[in-house]
Amino acid sequence: MPKNIFLVIIIFFINNLLLSQKEVVKILSANELKPGKTDNHQKLIGNVGLKYGDTKLYCDSAELNGKTNDFIAWGEVYINQPGNLKAWGDSLKYSGIKGLGKLFGDVKMKNENSLIKTTLLYFDKNKELVYYLNGANTIQDDSKIYSKKGFYNTSNKYLKLKDSVKVENPEYTIESDTLEYSTSSKTSYFLGPTCITLEKEDIYCESGFYNRTLEIGQFEENAVLEQDDQSLHADSIYFEKRTDFSKAFRNVVLIDESENLKIKGEYGHFDRKNNISFITKNVLFAQGSAEDDTLYLVCDTLVLKEENDSNKNFYAYWNVKLFQAEMQGKCDSLAYNMQDSLIKLFYNPVIWNGESQLTGDSIELLHYDNKVQKLFVKNNGLIVSLTDSTKNRFDQVKGRNLIGHFIKGKLALMDVLGNGQTIYYAREEDGKYTGVNSAICSDIEIKFFQGKIDRIKFITMPEATFYPLNKFPTSKQFLDGFVWKNKERPSSLKDIISQKM
Repeated sequence: MPKNIFLVIIIFFINNLLLSQKEVVKILSANELKPGKTDNHQKLIGNVGLKYGDTKLYCDSAELNGKTNDFIAWGEVYINQPGNLKAWGDSLKYSGIKGLGKLFGDVKMKNENSLIKTTLLYFDKNKELVYYLNGANTIQDDSKIYSKKGFYNTSNKYLKLKDSVKVENPEYTIESDTLEYSTSSKTSYFLGPTCITLEKEDIYCESGFYNRTLEIGQFEENAVLEQDDQSLHADSIYFEKRTDFSKAFRNVVLIDESENLKIKGEYGHFDRKNNISFITKNVLFAQGSAEDDTLYLVCDTLVLKEENDSNKNFYAYWNVKLFQAEMQGKCDSLAYNMQDSLIKLFYNPVIWNGESQLTGDSIELLHYDNKVQKLFVKNNGLIVSLTDSTKNRFDQVKGRNLIGHFIKGKLALMDVLGNGQTIYYAREEDGKYTGVNSAICSDIEIKFFQGKIDRIKFITMPEATFYPLNKFPTSKQFLDGFVWKNKERPSSLKDIISQKM
């Protein structure tokens, strides 16, 4: 036998073997069989049952192409696939070669706890994919889901939703641009702008996930978590609903609308169940409704403790600086009780107001209506004002305790209580200095003008010495504890931020 004829026979045999192993549409039942439009077509009428692979289909009538395994089904179409996947529709078109199908009409698809309703459903047998492109409503357990486009993978049970996505259940509502949902783990994955409404929280993100079973989520890209009057912004927010706990990472901003305050940092820890939170690294605190009246604070770490909605306490630690239009300050740590409107500065505190510098063991500021109203310096209080550009010429007042009174944020009056001492450069009305008054007096009252010491009133009889300018001893130029820290004074908000960074 010639070799080429033998080769043809082998090829013919292999082709027939492959064709015999190819998946074909089997007819399970039909009341009537009729010829189709070609020799390869058959019409099936009444109680039609077909099987293709492991999938069974039932309908009123169908037309089948036995060569290509294409078919069209009409009337009460019902599809049953192993794995509890079922579908219903008015008609179906299926391409056997491509493994693609379209189910038309009043379409429903059910798989375990999921039910999809739409008007046109696509099937891709090879990719184990079912999808719709013209809107569908889905019920998943107790969740109602809508999207314009949806893709369901029958293998891994992932549902990908696109365009006008909305998920509603008793625990939350999600509105998203693009969302993937794992029906097995009950986890939603966000792939576009998303709004989530929980019982107490409102969340926005553009990436991330939320697990309904564990009630935990990770929200990324322009993430915002809102609770009551507070909103938390960050590049990334981790959230636990059960424990009311969250962590924020990078570009963290906490806003409290009720208190007109904003806090920025790089990392935040928020335990609302125990009412304690902290923000750390490059912290900037701002409180006030107008830029000129806003109180700014920078520090390494800021801790917030809330006893209730009306009693909030802030604790600032390490390298603390304050800035307000009329007042600046510096210390190592600070406590701010918002209910009492009291700010306490500890460890080498300094306050600057106008041309005056105030120091002491500790300083307290009564701050409300966006202004400093009163100041309390406890132990070793010292006020220093630069008189003019002459070197080492400072007005100084020292006492055990000081109480300052402010008008429109400016220091107007100071009471010195106990162990009062003064060095005051006296001037004529034309501004010319006439000498130096050095005095000791238990209690003193000081009036300020344009931020400088203007007048000193001795409440009790002082021990005073008046020196002509040229005879004032150099050894008595400074009161004990004098330190001029003007170089440390923040000159602007930008200054304290740049120093912090």
